[in-house]
Amino acid sequence: MAMTPSRCEEFRTRLWRWRRSPLRRTSDVVEAWLLLAAWTLGVLGGAAAGTVAAAAADRGFEEDRSARRQVVAVLLGRVREAAPTHADVGDNAGATVRWTTPDGRPRTGRAAVPAHTPEGTRVPVWITSRGDLVPRPPDRSDALLRSSLIGAGAAMAVGGTVWGSARAVRALLDRRRMRQWALEWERADPRWGGRTA
Repeated sequence: MAMTPSRCEEFRTRLWRWRRSPLRRTSDVVEAWLLLAAWTLGVLGGAAAGTVAAAAADRGFEEDRSARRQVVAVLLGRVREAAPTHADVGDNAGATVRWTTPDGRPRTGRAAVPAHTPEGTRVPVWITSRGDLVPRPPDRSDALLRSSLIGAGAAMAVGGTVWGSARAVRALLDRRRMRQWALEWERADPRWGGRTA
């Protein structure tokens, strides 16, 4: 796709800091390099951080899935129609269940089971290798979605940090240029017949 004359002129205008010019200041060159470095680091660093964070989260979810196992527990009482606790999901309610640990010891604890389940019903629960009750681990698609969100968050955090830092440095450069501009006007004003205060 060929560039139109107006686009070509706009492109040249944006690159003025890179061209030799008697009006170009050192701070203009510093700003040009700063912007190039910020874009490069923001894009590449953000992509790398996102990839690493997503891979680490995926490994964590995989280890979490492999460290938990599903066993069958027996419901020790009828599940009441009590208000579900913050840990209960959907139509589930907290109830006392008994299960056997991997080393053969019986344990009891509270688990989320479907509401209105009668006493003595066998319900699936998730435990650790030590036999402690834990929530169900995320399935593969849920873990993939969570890993992707973590990776996207890390990429945005790195990109935002780099861009914010570049904006702060740019603000400092602008402040420095304004001070230089004011000093140059003070020096030029008496030569043009004005008076400084």
